[in-house]
Amino acid sequence: VDHSRVAPLVRKLETLPLVLPYLKSIQKENLTAVNEAVNELYIEDEDYDQLRSSIDDFDNFDQVALAQKIEKHELLEFRRIAAYIYKKNKRYQKAVALSKADKMYKDSIETVAESGDSDLAEEILRFFCDVCDKECFCATLFTCYHQIKPDVAIELAWRNGYTDFVMPYVIQYARHLHDKVDMLDKRTAPKEDPENKAEQEAAAAAAA
Repeated sequence: VDHSRVAPLVRKLETLPLVLPYLKSIQKENLTAVNEAVNELYIEDEDYDQLRSSIDDFDNFDQVALAQKIEKHELLEFRRIAAYIYKKNKRYQKAVALSKADKMYKDSIETVAESGDSDLAEEILRFFCDVCDKECFCATLFTCYHQIKPDVAIELAWRNGYTDFVMPYVIQYARHLHDKVDMLDKRTAPKEDPENKAEQEAAAAAAA
């Protein structure tokens, strides 16, 4: 049996739900037609848990098309899956926009951190200032630490009265900067001449 041809044929007959057990049994072969048929049935059944598992386990399908199909779904969990798919496909701006729209701020912060994009990190910091969410502002500074420019963090905190919330970041940055300078000093310190060291030890011994 050519499994890749079965799903399109059954879809034309509008009997896909009847062959779901069969489709699931052959999904391990990771065929595009089969994956798309199974995912379609999970959406129709509003089974977002199974859809998420299917997406993670079997990636051979048009992922962006699926995200576009469910990004406006009435159920929040399907919209979260759409954002997740965009993140997997490195469409970070789109993923963050969806998460922000649904106030899934933890998802948006994690997406920004994964992106490694400093501009996106600054953008979401400013967003949390606009919506007056101090906790998420602080969480972004912690989670996206390496993407945040210190002048941006301190200025935003000062302008919005978030001084207490920026202090953990400032302390961490000061420690990180100190460690880097200390390491640089050790690397660039002049090496001690073994002969001079021996002479100094001899002179110290004689003085004693």
